[in-house]
Amino acid sequence: MTDYIAFCGLDCEQCDARKATVNEDNELRAKVAKEWSELNGVEITQDFDIMCCS
Repeated sequence: MTDYIAFCGLDCEQCDARKATVNEDNELRAKVAKEWSELNGVEITQDFDIMCCS
């Protein structure tokens, strides 16, 4: 299996933000936004679309 590493350094196939975008999964978007907000110490809202991997 080939890894698809994005500019951010994450493997696109494993990235929950990308999965949320591709599947239009707002629950997963909210989960990712909360996790990334806590990890980065800034507010990240769930209104994102990650398309740089596609």
